[in-house]
Amino acid sequence: MWLEAGALLGEKHYMIEEVPDSLQRIYCEMHGTEFRPGDSTAFHLASIPYLSNIEWTSFRDFCRTACKKDFLVISGVTGVGATKQTKHMARLLAGKPDNIMEIDCAPQFDLEYHKKYIGYEADDRFVRGKLLELWDRCRQHPDEHFVTVADNFDKINPETFFGPELWESLSSTRDTAILGGQKITVPPNFHFYSVTHLGPGSLIEMNEEHFKRLGRQYIMPPNPRELLAWMRFQANKLSHKSSPSPKDLRALAALQDSAQIQQFLFFFLKTNKFIRDKYSQGFQLGQGSNIRNFYCAEDRADLKLVWLNHINALRPQRPLTNDDFKSAEFTIRTAGLEPGSNFLARQIQFLEDTGYLVEITMVGTTALLTALAGWWVFRRREQLIRRYGDRAQQVYAGFETQLISAEMAARRLEEIKKEVDDLVLRRRLGYTEGLYFLAFIEDRSKRIEFARNVSENFLELFNAFMEDDILTESEYMKLKQFLQSIRHKIPGEVYDRFRDKVEQAYASHQG
Repeated sequence: MWLEAGALLGEKHYMIEEVPDSLQRIYCEMHGTEFRPGDSTAFHLASIPYLSNIEWTSFRDFCRTACKKDFLVISGVTGVGATKQTKHMARLLAGKPDNIMEIDCAPQFDLEYHKKYIGYEADDRFVRGKLLELWDRCRQHPDEHFVTVADNFDKINPETFFGPELWESLSSTRDTAILGGQKITVPPNFHFYSVTHLGPGSLIEMNEEHFKRLGRQYIMPPNPRELLAWMRFQANKLSHKSSPSPKDLRALAALQDSAQIQQFLFFFLKTNKFIRDKYSQGFQLGQGSNIRNFYCAEDRADLKLVWLNHINALRPQRPLTNDDFKSAEFTIRTAGLEPGSNFLARQIQFLEDTGYLVEITMVGTTALLTALAGWWVFRRREQLIRRYGDRAQQVYAGFETQLISAEMAARRLEEIKKEVDDLVLRRRLGYTEGLYFLAFIEDRSKRIEFARNVSENFLELFNAFMEDDILTESEYMKLKQFLQSIRHKIPGEVYDRFRDKVEQAYASHQG
């Protein structure tokens, strides 16, 4: 996660206002029109009433998913921007402001909303509500898109909002509701997007019956890219300020300090993951919440306080405490180490990573068992173990020096394993000793398989970066970082070959 924060820090992230042509391309995809660079139609639509700070890639993916759905439930925690992204997407999809209806729901107004948007009986006649009137317009203009955005839809009862007849008809496209003596169906060019809060605090907990009628749930997770884009925007704004205050200068220095921002971003990622695992996804905080104001290192206490107040106000079974942040704080102090990473712990981890830990454990345990069983038994069985151990080690050494392929090494280790199984069955080798030796074989097999998978992952990443025959500096650094992380998990010759491959590709680009 520390490395992830560093990698994100090295990437370029854009707000939607910085990519008007990309925004226009999404608009053309929605409406099936030809894309023309420089066309500002989408930019003007998204700017009504103003253009929010939204990171481009997440908004693009959301638009491509949402525009294909007639009904969709968009859920997010505080600060992810579920409402603002949905409203901006709706403006692009509708194409004109008159084709959008926004409903901001408030608790205990279920019946009032039903009367206003669906309709009511008055003087022996049915008065059609605003939503049914919008459906009439949908039928009058079948080539246009019409959108309704119901914000905070979990604050009211959806069944009461639609009414029992219409609510039941939403469960199947074949069903129709009868209101005021007329059949009511949902027009095919109508889209209904429900925005709900994810987690505690909702009056109505959405379940499969709701999703069956209101569409599947689209969850917006906290977005670290938008957090970084916002901080870059803040730094740019502060740097152009004519008369910055001492507080402004302190904030600008922090925003321009990559080490300090990496710490802040790591704290954001680590704490949200911890909260998701300990409580649930709905307890997290998004990038637009109050946490983004405490990116300075000296504001860390205030940053923790935001999370403490947020979580404990929801009255969880186990309150969040300052001790829960110790793991993240240790990693920040040690520039990326996990808690418990003292000298001894790192040596044990190194032995495990290099595959020697299993050998040491096996030898130690075997020595103890054989000492109890007697020197004679130890000597007789030690020869068998050493013989097969040497064979297995030779196979693995051949794989490490690339004398044999991973497939060949795995096949030979499997043959050795079968022979050891046979020795155990014939009682020439003790059951316990056989188990430890088979664990050694299994460890080698897993390391070979893991090395093969890691090598394939590297080659896939390298080929993806080289699709345009150019290896940029950012891609070069990512490949070097990836290679460094797998250095002790693949044969040395493979590592050298991969490293040379990256250096040659990058040198070619520099040339």
